[in-house]
Order: sequence, then C-alpha cells, then structure tokens
Amino acid sequence: MTSPNLELDARQSAENALQLLGIVQSAMDAIITVDERHKVMLFNAAAERIFLCRAADAIGKDLDQFIPERLREAHRSHLTRYAATGETTRSMGGDTALHGLRASGEEFPLEASISRAKSGGRLLLTVILRDISERAKAQSALEETNRKLYELYAAMHDVRESERIDRK
Repeated sequence: MTSPNLELDARQSAENALQLLGIVQSAMDAIITVDERHKVMLFNAAAERIFLCRAADAIGKDLDQFIPERLREAHRSHLTRYAATGETTRSMGGDTALHGLRASGEEFPLEASISRAKSGGRLLLTVILRDISERAKAQSALEETNRKLYELYAAMHDVRESERIDRK
C-alpha cells in the first residue's frame, strides 16, 4: 500500500509536468531539445510551424535535418564544444544570423540561444529559435533604399557641379 503523501507527490509531479509541457507548447519561439547524440527529444508547436515538420517526424531523429548541409559539420562541432564547456546558457550566432532548413528545403535565417541541463544522468541541450526572415527582408529592403538614395544624392551632386562649371 502506498502512502497518501507519495500519491499526492506523484499527482503534483504529474500536474507540474503537464503545466511545463503546456508552457513549452504555447511558446511563440521554437524550442528543440536534443540529447548528447544530437537526437531530437522535444520539438514544440512553434518548431513545427517554423520548420514545417510535425513533432512526430522530428522526435528521435538527428538535429542535422534542420541545418543546411554545408553548415552541419561546423554546427555539430559547435554543439560538442558547447556541451563540454559546462557553460549553462549562450546566445548563438552573435552578429551573424544562423540558418535553418525547413522540411520543404527552404533555408531561412534565425536567432538562437542554447542551454544545457542534466536530467536522469543525461546531458540535454535545449535551443530556443526565432525565425528572423521578415526582419532580414526588411533590413535588406532598407539597405537597398539607402543605396538608391546614395546614388540619387551622388547624381544630384554631379548635376550641381556640372551646372556650377557651366556658369563659369
């Protein structure tokens, strides 16, 4: 016979686990957890939307499927080094955008932060990702507008100089 306290503790633990799962699933950013072999352990609803991949098709598979092929080796190396540091959190990419790979084959820019934790003696790495495609498009459009304005200013300057010389 189990004690009432153990049953209560088990019920509270189950409720806490369900609350945590609800929070993770409702997060606006993608949350992916991998084990030390880089196998996907958790793939939330936002990750499904961003990567166009169902969680059922991601869980247990290698994280590489979400990384462009040309970047996979460097990414694996980075994760392995990070896992060995003992550091608990880190932003990834710094000033450069990282790139993800959707199930459709489309590559896209993203921001990421990573954390590590031990659970049941296993090392788990959790990455929180944000699709920055729209921001990157806006930045590119702004740079193009600035380039055109500079060209227009240079052309206007040339016309003024030409008119000034003609007046002499």
